[in-house]
Amino acid sequence: MNLDFEGFEKAQEKISQYITKTPLIKNEWLSKKYGCEVYLKLENLQPVGSFKLRGATNMIANLSEEERKRGVVAVSAGNHAQGVAWAASKFGIEATIIMPKPSPLVKIMNTEALGAKVILEGENVDESFEFAKEYLKKNKQVYVHPFNQEDVIYGQGTIGFELKEQIDDIDYIFGSIGGGGLMSGLGTVVKKIFPNCCVVGSQSTGAASMIKSLQQGKLIESETLETFADGIKVRKPEFKMYEILDKVIDEAVHVDDDKVAMAVLQLIEQARVIAEGAGAINLAALNELYERSPRRFKNKKVVLVICGGNIDINLIDRIIENGLIESKRRIKLNVLLSDRPGALHDLTEVLQKVQANVLQVYHKRDVPFLRLDQSIVEITLESKGESHADEIIKQVSKHFHLLPRT
Repeated sequence: MNLDFEGFEKAQEKISQYITKTPLIKNEWLSKKYGCEVYLKLENLQPVGSFKLRGATNMIANLSEEERKRGVVAVSAGNHAQGVAWAASKFGIEATIIMPKPSPLVKIMNTEALGAKVILEGENVDESFEFAKEYLKKNKQVYVHPFNQEDVIYGQGTIGFELKEQIDDIDYIFGSIGGGGLMSGLGTVVKKIFPNCCVVGSQSTGAASMIKSLQQGKLIESETLETFADGIKVRKPEFKMYEILDKVIDEAVHVDDDKVAMAVLQLIEQARVIAEGAGAINLAALNELYERSPRRFKNKKVVLVICGGNIDINLIDRIIENGLIESKRRIKLNVLLSDRPGALHDLTEVLQKVQANVLQVYHKRDVPFLRLDQSIVEITLESKGESHADEIIKQVSKHFHLLPRT
């Protein structure tokens, strides 16, 4: 696939009247933490909560009248579905969205609310794709791919033109990689406008097929997909995407979901930004590279693309919980106590002195290795951060025996 820079410029002209020019904000808290200027490009503020409507709008805008009469088909579990449905509604054409059966109810309802017809088929996106192939043989609608089409990539790249108007220079830009459409487009435009910018691609360790492919110089398919960042959950890379990314990505990093959960929490607390995993992962990637080499970012200008904010409300409490645990603001201890009156009081006295807030206590006696005069207390505590958590553990360990958590 040969991308023409003129194609990005034409996309900008065509879709600017339909999309939101999203803000680029400097976050003082993150800037202080990392010793640089950290900017957030808030694509989560698009009408459908994701950058995906850029590519979908450009694709549909370029359809002929005859193609528009036939309508469009897309396969997606979420953001692409809503992007295509939204764009189709703007042009007054019919949209059919094929979604996996386990798709979050809220995303199904939102897609239908935008006027699209939703068909639930397959247990995952791969199975939905297979169904779509057969569906398109019987129907004459136009297929809108989530990433592997030139007009889609051109649309995604328009973020770069907005950045040109919003900031004079960029030293690093972080963007997440799923299928690769976002960073193929944005990376190409950024390299043209900000030639000295380091383009960093990020993926979850549990779904890092493209990063592994770039590192090994050949397509690598993920055997398993284990990440809550469903927006970048792609098993098999496309060769065309691989070719483009190999040219524009300067550095690629994958991070564990625990780190992504902590980044979701950081953005909520420190930037008042709601980001899904695919958007927050760029903050987690910055943190990963910073821990390896803090000096490299000193006084640099760093842009994090918050590509979406459609986080599953049914998961958000668990994500926040994981973020609190990862940052040691919530700790869980197994404490061995004497099974006698006042033993628990002795423990809470120690916790009170070190200012640990008790959230939950569970007393256990039916453990095979315990003596009759012993018990175990599983206790969940709230701390002020890592150093406070370490001090709590240190003080509890001085007075009681801590057992490993199972």
